[in-house]
Amino acid sequence: MRCPKCGSEETGKFCSSCGAKIAVKGPRCRKCNSALESDAVFCAECGTPTGFKPEKPKAAMLPWVFSALALVAFAVAIAFFIRGQAAPRIGDMGMTGGLPEAPQGEAISGSAGGPGAPSGGMADLSQMSPRQAADRLFERAMREEDGGDTERAKFFANMAVQAYDQVPPAEIDLDARFHLGLLQLLQENLEAAQTEAQTILSVRPNHLLGLTLSAQVAAARGDDAAAKAAYSQFLESLDSERASGLTEYQMHGSLIDLETARARETTGSE
Repeated sequence: MRCPKCGSEETGKFCSSCGAKIAVKGPRCRKCNSALESDAVFCAECGTPTGFKPEKPKAAMLPWVFSALALVAFAVAIAFFIRGQAAPRIGDMGMTGGLPEAPQGEAISGSAGGPGAPSGGMADLSQMSPRQAADRLFERAMREEDGGDTERAKFFANMAVQAYDQVPPAEIDLDARFHLGLLQLLQENLEAAQTEAQTILSVRPNHLLGLTLSAQVAAARGDDAAAKAAYSQFLESLDSERASGLTEYQMHGSLIDLETARARETTGSE
């Protein structure tokens, strides 16, 4: 900084040549009085700390904020799933009619879990095959629906549909089609649910679960005539179909019993 009187280059408060007072502008070092940059942390002349604490740019903090939010969301999702796994499984309730309940500590067999699938406590989907994981999520969605929590049921139904998309096509049998149909019906995707029903019936025209799904879709649409027709065919085929011993009929035995009663009520049959 130049002395305003004699023009000497000075760094102090007073000119060393003429003694004139030097006007100080901006921050100065408290030790040597050297001029400081506005954001200097240390004096460039003597190294004394200035006490200045630079602010971290807000933009630099955004990745950390997003990471923290993602971790919180992940933790909530895990807690959400674990909480549900502690509850009883479907058993013989509602729309599913129940996937078989394994005794505590034993593996669940069949399409609901497959050999080696865990039962009781927390389910580790990562240790399951794609079909086992999809069926477990289907169970969870149906259990929430049976419990009256439609919002949670739709949440898990969406997860289950996505899980079935990961199942190899060769493993998507008629039972899986029925599961998908119920999941779509739960989400009020009636066209998609009807498509699953038609796919089942195109393979086996009198399939009881396909007819059940078709009747439920018709009822959801308010098409009483179509629902009655599907239930009439259901009753006509009931004995012969049950005698076939299909695995899915055994898996959903209580559902078939419930639908039999509903079919008789709908059609006015004894």
